[in-house]
Amino acid sequence: MATRVAAVGELMCVDELERNLTDLTNHVQVEKEKVSSNFQQLHSRLVVREHSLLQEMDDVVMRARQEFNEKRGLLQELYTASDDLERDLTRNKLRTVLEKNLRTIKDEIREEVARSVNVGWVELDWKMEQLEQSVIDVCEVVVLKEKERSIIPVDYSVKLCPVWSREGTGSGKIACPMQIAIDNKTQNIFVADHIANIIQVFNDEGNHLYKIPTPQCPIGIALMNEFIFVSTKDELVKIEKSSNDSIKSVKTERIVWGIDIDRNMNVYGCEVMNKSVIVFDKNLKFLKRIQLKTTQVKSDTKTGSIKLYEDNMYVMFGMYPPFHLQIFSLGGELVRCLIEKSEIGWSYFFSIDQLGNIIVADWRGNQIKIFSNKGEVLHTISSDMLPGDQKFYHPYGVAIDKKNRIIIAQENKKCNLLAF
Repeated sequence: MATRVAAVGELMCVDELERNLTDLTNHVQVEKEKVSSNFQQLHSRLVVREHSLLQEMDDVVMRARQEFNEKRGLLQELYTASDDLERDLTRNKLRTVLEKNLRTIKDEIREEVARSVNVGWVELDWKMEQLEQSVIDVCEVVVLKEKERSIIPVDYSVKLCPVWSREGTGSGKIACPMQIAIDNKTQNIFVADHIANIIQVFNDEGNHLYKIPTPQCPIGIALMNEFIFVSTKDELVKIEKSSNDSIKSVKTERIVWGIDIDRNMNVYGCEVMNKSVIVFDKNLKFLKRIQLKTTQVKSDTKTGSIKLYEDNMYVMFGMYPPFHLQIFSLGGELVRCLIEKSEIGWSYFFSIDQLGNIIVADWRGNQIKIFSNKGEVLHTISSDMLPGDQKFYHPYGVAIDKKNRIIIAQENKKCNLLAF
């Protein structure tokens, strides 16, 4: 067979095909590289997205764990509070049972003593021991005793004569005494002199030491560590003991009469016309106003003096008749009316001793009356009981020192500071 020779045109087509094939191969290689690059990019994005999702899942799990721990802690606190409440309720029930049985057995002992006056003190002491043991047996618990305080009972009936009597002339004269405060450390006596615009300071023997000027007429006075707090007709003043300088004052909306300081170093003051108590911190920053919830006194009765004792407010109403002394909680709720108006004439200030007895200076009756913490009259010291040169006249401020002496400041030219 004869071999066919390709025409010139046909050879040119084959070359073109080869070139096209080469171009196509190159194009395919380029596209393959693009696909590979896109795949790598997609894979990288998937890896990043997967990492992000894992991180978000970890965050969600961590937050859920934190919330679970917080709720578990809150639940534990609720369990603890529930246990504490249950213990408190149990203690209250036990205390009620104790008091009830104590009253019952004491009444039985009193009846037995009344029937037989010959019962000796030894036998009586034995009965009291039996009483305590029987109360413990009834409750079948160990009696929870509060921390005992070394308190010496006070018998004011034996203190009829002044421990000292001093002349009121010269630098130690008190023109118009108001509230008295005694320094726990030095036992110095601070007396607010309303007319003279000063505070007179005496030592525990009645000797005059120095005087402190006040911006206005002082009424109430209370001591806190190195500071003196004074109430005037329209402001509270803070005075530094070391320099006797007024370092701060704050205006009050109404007249503040008696003042006192609580265990948290807050200053409480009676608003005269509002039946309320205002409270400031030790820097004289206003904290709150406590409205006294009482229906026992007339609407126009003035609020006079205040003393803080065992987390209660003892408040005097009526500096002139009608007179009341009532006990309030720190929230202003009436606990009970302690002293009725028939017991006192005019009174400006009172004090409370370590047993809770209330000592009231009766300005009008020229007497000092001592009441128990239940409002019973324990003793009366009247001017008629004293010798002629030791009579007191119109007592204003009254305080109790560490020796259980009653210190009074009075309006008298000859003797303006007495101790009983």
